[in-house]
Amino acid sequence: MVDTQLGLRVAQSRMPFRYGTVTVREAPILTLEVTIETERGYRACGYAADFLAYRWFDKRPHKSMTDNVADLLSAVRLALAACQGQTAYRTAFDLWWDSLAEMKAAQSAHDLNDLTTSFGVSMPERAVIDALGRLLQRPVADLVASQVLGVDLSRLDPQLVDFDIRSRLPEPLTEVWVRHTVGLLDPVSRSDLVPDEAIEDGLPETLEDYLRVDGLRYLKVKVSGRREDDLARLTSIAEVLSRSPTPCRVTLDGNEQYRDFTAFEELVEGLRTTPELRPLYDAILFIEQPLERSVSLSAEASPTLQRIRRHKPVIIDEADGTLDAFKLAMRLGYSGVSHKNCKGIYKSLLNFGRVQRGNEALGGDYFLSAEDLTNLPVVPLQADLAMVALLGIPHVERNGHHYFPGLRHLSPEEQTRALLAHPDLYETLGQLPVLRIRDGRISVRSLQVPGFGFSFPPAMDKMMLPDDFLKGR
Repeated sequence: MVDTQLGLRVAQSRMPFRYGTVTVREAPILTLEVTIETERGYRACGYAADFLAYRWFDKRPHKSMTDNVADLLSAVRLALAACQGQTAYRTAFDLWWDSLAEMKAAQSAHDLNDLTTSFGVSMPERAVIDALGRLLQRPVADLVASQVLGVDLSRLDPQLVDFDIRSRLPEPLTEVWVRHTVGLLDPVSRSDLVPDEAIEDGLPETLEDYLRVDGLRYLKVKVSGRREDDLARLTSIAEVLSRSPTPCRVTLDGNEQYRDFTAFEELVEGLRTTPELRPLYDAILFIEQPLERSVSLSAEASPTLQRIRRHKPVIIDEADGTLDAFKLAMRLGYSGVSHKNCKGIYKSLLNFGRVQRGNEALGGDYFLSAEDLTNLPVVPLQADLAMVALLGIPHVERNGHHYFPGLRHLSPEEQTRALLAHPDLYETLGQLPVLRIRDGRISVRSLQVPGFGFSFPPAMDKMMLPDDFLKGR
């Protein structure tokens, strides 16, 4: 890596997005450009971008939302310094591995937690992969399958010493189902809209609208940690679903809002035993991260988890801060773990291997899910979808198009290029380029391009310096 550049742009929401204890009305999107050079002197640029999410990576109470953004920026800069400090390396995987070790050793001195460190390392990780793909004119799926990246899972987990990921990965998917999030503030039906506050921008607004317009088959429903409030809201959602022309499967996301499994078990039992909620309970595919991360991987959680798992699988998300987190979670009784680009590409490949090995050797029912964190076009959305297609995950939480107005945060030139390069993924509604959803699905065929799923580079010259964003906070 011979050069780097950071840029930031802010996307304004069309409606507030609430998860856990935070309400988001704008998304600062960080973009990283790296220039790599091979031993023979060939150079290429690569890119990675992501939402600097408040109160998701680090929910410690002494950290403000501004602290969260500053820490994520600090983590990226520390990771870049670790990468640039290496003058010679063999593969992209080696570069990531060595920089991760250096970051883990330094994170406590900078008051960074595990997820924040993972994010920092993931940005150059993704950008280098993109650069290699552009240099070699190969999509990310080919880079992994051909071992150009040098992925060595046995270095991360000795139990995968003979695991050949190239023969285990499926052919990249050509389409994926949208799993639409129902956030804690989202209107369920038109009656939930506050008079004179409807957006009326030509896009769906309520869950009822999305079911009708997009033909949804999958939902992700947020719960708050307050049992009675959750059951009341779930009842409203179940009532709307009962009128839907197509059946929906559902996942529940706790976002760490429950403090113990007993309280969460009471919510699940309430769903199971309440007649009007039983159809919703039967539709649940899995439950995501109900417990706060510091206790979710404790031995004390295991007995209740095992009881819930007999009926519904439970997965970790925020608790997946280290390379060994999912391995421990499997021992405790969790069935799966989320894939997110912001947690790391090689980590997801590692967890893919653990899923395959666990299902073969243990006769388990382990799986990877795909969760969103409000990915927006172009780079964050398309790189994430390219990875979901590579891993063969059939449905993905996909809600940036709901909370943010299409591609409006991009320059007009970038909007036009996105429509031309990826006509299966985007379309124009009125004057606004938006995500193209048909019968609850999105096409990802056009993402098999050199690099990490996007065919043209982001306009770095249209972005602000990250520190200028922080100055106004």
